[in-house]
Amino acid sequence: MENGLPQNTVQAIEQTRDGFVWLGTEAGLVRFDGNGFVIFDQNSKPALPGNDVRCLFEARDGTFWIGTSEGLASWKNSVQTIFTSASGLPGKAIRALAQDGKGALWVWTDQGVARLDGNRFEQFGAGRHQTRVSDFTAPGQGDFWSDAAEWPPVDQVAPWAVVGQRSGFALDQVQFLAALSRGDAAVATKNILVIERGGTVAQRLSAGGQIPGSRIQALFADREGTLWIGTNEGLTRLVDGKVQRLPVTDPLASASILSFMEDREGNIWVGTETGGLDILRDERFLTLGTREGLCSDPTTAIVEDNAGTLWVGTSGSGLNAIKRIGSSVSKVKILTVRDGLSSDVILSLASAPNGDLWVGTPDGLNRVHNGTVSSFTSADGLPDDFIRSLLVDADGSLWIGTRRGLAHWNPSAIGTHIDILTQATGLGSDLVGAIARDTRGNLWVATLAGLSRLEGGPKPSITNFTAADGLSSNVITALLPRNNGTLVIGTQDHGWNLWDGQHFSPVANTGLNRTIHAILDDERGHLWFATANGIARCDMAGGCSHWMEFGPADGLRGREMATNSHPSAWRSRDGWLWFATPKGLVAADPAHFPVNTVPPPVALVRFAADDVDQPLHGADPLKVQAGHNHFQFDYAGLSFTAPQKVRYRYMLESFDHQWTEAGARRSAYYTNIPPGNYTFRIQAANNDGVWNSEGSTLAFTLRPHFYQTIWFYILLAALAAGVVVLSLRLRLLRAEREFRAVLAERNRIAREVHDTLAQGYVGVSVQLEVLSELLRYNKTEAAIQHLDTARQHVREGLAEARQSIWALRSQDIGENTLPVKLRRATEQANGNGVEATFSLYGAYRPMPPGMEREFLRVGQEAIHNVKKHAGARHLAVQLEYGPEEIALVVRDDGRGFERNDGDQAPPGHYGLTGMRERADAIGGSLEVTSGLGLGTTVRLQVITPKEARERSGE
Repeated sequence: MENGLPQNTVQAIEQTRDGFVWLGTEAGLVRFDGNGFVIFDQNSKPALPGNDVRCLFEARDGTFWIGTSEGLASWKNSVQTIFTSASGLPGKAIRALAQDGKGALWVWTDQGVARLDGNRFEQFGAGRHQTRVSDFTAPGQGDFWSDAAEWPPVDQVAPWAVVGQRSGFALDQVQFLAALSRGDAAVATKNILVIERGGTVAQRLSAGGQIPGSRIQALFADREGTLWIGTNEGLTRLVDGKVQRLPVTDPLASASILSFMEDREGNIWVGTETGGLDILRDERFLTLGTREGLCSDPTTAIVEDNAGTLWVGTSGSGLNAIKRIGSSVSKVKILTVRDGLSSDVILSLASAPNGDLWVGTPDGLNRVHNGTVSSFTSADGLPDDFIRSLLVDADGSLWIGTRRGLAHWNPSAIGTHIDILTQATGLGSDLVGAIARDTRGNLWVATLAGLSRLEGGPKPSITNFTAADGLSSNVITALLPRNNGTLVIGTQDHGWNLWDGQHFSPVANTGLNRTIHAILDDERGHLWFATANGIARCDMAGGCSHWMEFGPADGLRGREMATNSHPSAWRSRDGWLWFATPKGLVAADPAHFPVNTVPPPVALVRFAADDVDQPLHGADPLKVQAGHNHFQFDYAGLSFTAPQKVRYRYMLESFDHQWTEAGARRSAYYTNIPPGNYTFRIQAANNDGVWNSEGSTLAFTLRPHFYQTIWFYILLAALAAGVVVLSLRLRLLRAEREFRAVLAERNRIAREVHDTLAQGYVGVSVQLEVLSELLRYNKTEAAIQHLDTARQHVREGLAEARQSIWALRSQDIGENTLPVKLRRATEQANGNGVEATFSLYGAYRPMPPGMEREFLRVGQEAIHNVKKHAGARHLAVQLEYGPEEIALVVRDDGRGFERNDGDQAPPGHYGLTGMRERADAIGGSLEVTSGLGLGTTVRLQVITPKEARERSGE
């Protein structure tokens, strides 16, 4: 229960086709994904009819059936259906479920058996349900077994067969049935088990005899034909007619067994009465330690002699000699310093063809010959007492690797002469590690500074290889000559290399950055490595493919391997592989090494947006409302052989460009993804690296905000286009206004020139012509008067020019209001026989500067015309400020003129035209009244602008 089970009584186990494992307990239904449990009961959604789940079954159409003490439930496509006695069931307590070869579902209740017909159950054996049926099973598509003699009725459509009749049991005694291979059957009462083979009883076993316990509680036949027997006092299995029990130290050896199940990977699940759930997996590695008879768990070196004895060195407890039968240890003999060894720390081992065993220790070299131990040290000619590696050559001579060079000694020769090779004599380094001789006869020596190759006889030539020659590292840790002439080289922290006879090449795989302590060839197409991360294996077909690493999840006691000892791994003559580790001697049988080839199903167990769970089933694709920023996907790779080694990769299509390697992480997170259609894909690999490339998918649509829709962007584009068009239109209007203003200013200037400068220039021109005529006739006095008149016209012209420039600047400061300016213009008209008067009616109120200017120019033009053309004696100028309008009246008593062409001025005269244009510019009306001899009256009237009236307080 401490792992998440609601209750430790596991009565039923089932694996559905989606990969989940379901457990029936007395406290509800449990779904297990290898990492966590999800519980369903009467209070969950969907709610079960009862909490006591007694049986589970998945039909061939994918419907999942749950039998409880209170009724039957079915789940299909996330829809639950409840069946009770009202649905035709004989009773509400469900005991077993099965499906016959035609797909019909059969239910065994405490009150009888029924078959599902449509949405209701049809009862069989009505009136006889009290006794006969105690169990049934469906071993194949065409078989359906019962243990009842009077059952089913004659009209039954399923192909039934009754078993157990030849066992000698009374029909009401049979409790359990199991279908074995080749049509055999296992039939059991509460305490007797019978194997029926070919219609006869082949074997009879009893509880308390061959089977532990006093009561049989469960039977199960796996895919290999092994029969598992659960009793009230432990687990037993029957293999090829032989009963096999678990060690007494195993909890299942004494547990009360209630249920079995075999998953698609071949693991056996065992439900117990009080101990919860156990999973039995094929054993990959066997570990020998002190419990198996070794003198110590920490082992260092291993070698096999010609007699088949395994010699195992330890790191402080001496040397073990193991006699074995297969993987079983039959006898262990221990040698220590008390038996003559130089040290109980064993660094290296080598077996000679004559039966001698050479032992390297930190304190010298030992030879074990017929049980007698002899010692050799530097006093005997060795370069050092620290013996790191040993190799017995084909001629019986011994190569000895030390910290101070490589020694070569032939113990069978007369004398004790030892040849020593060091760095000074051409060796790569004095610190010597692994030593090996290849099939070409070359001796390879691993050193701290690269790899040395010795070729030739007693005085070999030495060639040194380093990283400059293609090695991935200069620190060589392991060597393995292969039968094809290649050499496999292990390095420290840089993986391994392959020598093909000409070149070194680092091998690119997941072990490239590992430290390799030892290498073995199982001669089955695989290389095995003792690495800094445990044991590894790769397929040599096509290089080194399918790299697999093994650790505690695969049965090892730890990942650490023996280091700095040679050889720390060995292949025995029976093909077993042995690895020395600090936690015991590890063995593996390559011939029967189980590899998980089943791709794991992948399930999405949760999809959340901003921590709000979204439905995983229903609408396709799923619609996610706009505004969510954080998305979480929880998934599970449903491989139960080693769940902690399952690896994942995922991709969010339309967002990711490549797969994300998630390792063992079971959740994926995304933030701030834009609205759109997405598909989340998840794939998983099992413990041995087999990928489920199909994986699982979830399609969903993240809806946009209104401002993220295409219609909003179209509207924005239309608005932008409208803004551009409007801005262009405004610019065009502004250009038109500017052009009209320029044109109006040109017209105004033209009027100014005509009304002022042109008129003055004409007067000057007339006076100068008269002056010229007078001078010709020497009329000096008259000429002087006309000259003065010309000067007066020039001064007036200059004044008018200044007025025009002043008007261009649009400046009107001080007391230069319209009445003042008109008064001044009227006063200037006095003289030369004209009496001019100015009158003001009403209260002055300002007008817009442009309007006052046009009023003034009209008045000046009218006054000028009186002076130049009217020949008047009186001139009256009157300015009237009324409530709604302002009027200017210029009246004279001159000669007047007759107007025959309407309002058209005489050719070459533009005064009246200019005054009308000015009147139109300010929205006023101009009236000219004249007649011959009657004088002329000019009246300009304009409606006062509202703003001017408001400013004046009217």
